[in-house]
Amino acid sequence: MGYTIKAIASTENPEEYVETTYEAPSLGEADVYIKMKACGVCHTDYIFQSMVPPGTVLGHEPIGVIEELGSKVTKFEKGDLVGFSFLKNCCLDCPECNSGDDYLCRKRVMFPEGGNNGFAEAAVVNSRFVYKIPKGLEAKDAAPLMCAGVTVFSALIQSGVTPTGRIGVVGIGGLGHLALQFSRAWGCHVTAISTSPSKKEEALGFGAHDYISSRDFGEDFVIADEDKYDVILNTVSAKLNWDEYLTLLKPAGKFMMIGIPDGSIEVKDVVGMIMDRRAVVGTILGGRSMVTSMLEFATRHNIKPAVEEYPFTATGLADAIISCHTNKARYRGVLVAEDQ
Repeated sequence: MGYTIKAIASTENPEEYVETTYEAPSLGEADVYIKMKACGVCHTDYIFQSMVPPGTVLGHEPIGVIEELGSKVTKFEKGDLVGFSFLKNCCLDCPECNSGDDYLCRKRVMFPEGGNNGFAEAAVVNSRFVYKIPKGLEAKDAAPLMCAGVTVFSALIQSGVTPTGRIGVVGIGGLGHLALQFSRAWGCHVTAISTSPSKKEEALGFGAHDYISSRDFGEDFVIADEDKYDVILNTVSAKLNWDEYLTLLKPAGKFMMIGIPDGSIEVKDVVGMIMDRRAVVGTILGGRSMVTSMLEFATRHNIKPAVEEYPFTATGLADAIISCHTNKARYRGVLVAEDQ
């Protein structure tokens, strides 16, 4: 016998949601039933709303408490605070899965596929893709880490930067403010790069050693070779002058594309890019081992998102989505259940 679950569903209007119910499957032997305590609101939810049918339940940064366990679940107990992320299932037996890159599995089930997403009072989830939240992280703080946190942490790891390296973080928003914290805790010298001078002090508070306004970029802007970056983490979706940013990299430097750009990437100085072996690298999320490592690292270094709390209602979700889409959020919106 399954579950009737109250949830918040999409409509044809990307800034409007409705309360609904849906039928979740009965608990499988490897499943857990999670009662939600909080769910982060990500700009990806806004993007997907225009791609899915009205009535879809979104949300991919959920945190809750396990209330029921499948017969073969041994790594969790009732009452555990847990979360789940983008990856909902995979084959567990291909080269990608076996190497730790399970999120690249060709048979993967990724949000919003598979239902049982986060904007709901509960969910039935495969326990293999559920993560225990370490002590010291509250539900509202852990929620944004399930997407934004693992996204920037994964990019940091994939870049191969060492703790003595120099990192530039482009954009000081929902992703960028976490990228500053993770990069600083990793041991790097961190520069915040933003169009918003008003965020300078906040960026320094999040861990940046210094700040550069991208409004100053141009022919007269010069950065010394020793001050260039081993890695740039680009967290924005705005169209950039790609050549300008690539010249900020040291030879063999990497420009990590976290934000999805508005339009194509156009590099004019391809010869310079080749001769200095600079690379533009796409990066997305991380697999199960990456999520686990990220949560441990965040807890060890007291990395927490700056959050704005909203009621776990259709109106609360709409308000959070609008704030996120209009870039008014400081810095992550989180729906919090009434019983918190």
